[in-house]
Amino acid sequence: MKHSYFIIQSIKQPARQVYQTLSSGVFLSIFLSVGVLITGLLYSACASVSKIEIASAPMHTKTVLEKHMESLVDGYPIKRMIPYIATHNQTSVAFLVAIAKKESNWGKRVPVDEEGKDCYNYWGYRGAGSRGIEMGHGCFGSPKEAIRVVGARIDTLVNKYGLVTPEEFIVWKCGWNCDGHSNESVSKWISDVDIYFDKVNKS
Repeated sequence: MKHSYFIIQSIKQPARQVYQTLSSGVFLSIFLSVGVLITGLLYSACASVSKIEIASAPMHTKTVLEKHMESLVDGYPIKRMIPYIATHNQTSVAFLVAIAKKESNWGKRVPVDEEGKDCYNYWGYRGAGSRGIEMGHGCFGSPKEAIRVVGARIDTLVNKYGLVTPEEFIVWKCGWNCDGHSNESVSKWISDVDIYFDKVNKS
């Protein structure tokens, strides 16, 4: 009997080992499958987020005119406004750049608020901005606001009234009547604006 007992034990032992080996293999297979599934889901999620980010923030491609203007005004405060200026038609763009050169030297002579902060008014515009009136001129809250307001006024003069030359655009300086200004100052304004109007408009 003792001999038979040892025979039975020797037969049962390998069976237990086989069972343990199979259990480990199944567990490992399940673990790897779950890992692959999770990795796939994470990859898909990341790809979707990347597509959303790309779609929501398209790259801005600068036009030849925009690059030319940036080169022209390099080193002056108005350069930060070029992306907003470039959204207007070319004639309005030329006036925005040329008048700003004449009236403020592209942002180096400007009205400021009580704290000495830039009003972003580089065109001598007298209408109120979101920060009111400072030093007799409109005080804007940002470069974007400045171009939106001043650009809209220039667009109106160009598109509605057909003013497309610096000589016609003297209304920016005088209003509709230049009687209160000397002939010399009027001629100087026109000639100075014309220099940069041509540089932008013929680029």
